[in-house]
Amino acid sequence: MRSLKLIIINALTLIIGLGLMSGSVSQRSAEAARFETIPSLQVNKLGNYRGQYLTVLYAVGSRPFISTDNSSISISQVKEARTVYISADAMSLPSVQVEKEGFRPSYNIVVFVVSPQANYSWVNADGSVPQGMTATGNRLSSLINAINKTDVDGFITSQGENGTLQINLVK
Repeated sequence: MRSLKLIIINALTLIIGLGLMSGSVSQRSAEAARFETIPSLQVNKLGNYRGQYLTVLYAVGSRPFISTDNSSISISQVKEARTVYISADAMSLPSVQVEKEGFRPSYNIVVFVVSPQANYSWVNADGSVPQGMTATGNRLSSLINAINKTDVDGFITSQGENGTLQINLVK
């Protein structure tokens, strides 16, 4: 009888211990997966745009299937935005961490906008301002281009997160 109690107590202790351990491991994994890292970018062929500003939007959005015009991109949420003054033919932007929200993508498109003013604000074709974007009066753009998350993921797979993704805005 005593050995049966001892076996039951040991089994319960083992089950509880494994449950606690698996819970702490899954918490660490979930914590680590809350952010997605986008590697540093080097944007090339900006020489004709010296003196203007490059704004990079890490966003959740979509492109129309038929149109190839980048200005018809519709953005629902801007996760992160970075603006740099264009002083050379190539500009570098540091890596960015974008927060994930449940099952929604952290981002699926990176939009590059060259504007004569620093405080560029994206407005969709229907007049709506994406969530996370501060509305300003500046909607002037000299150039708009974009890459998809699949392009970034392909780069990370081949080069790693510490590499620098080269982007040519002008073909």
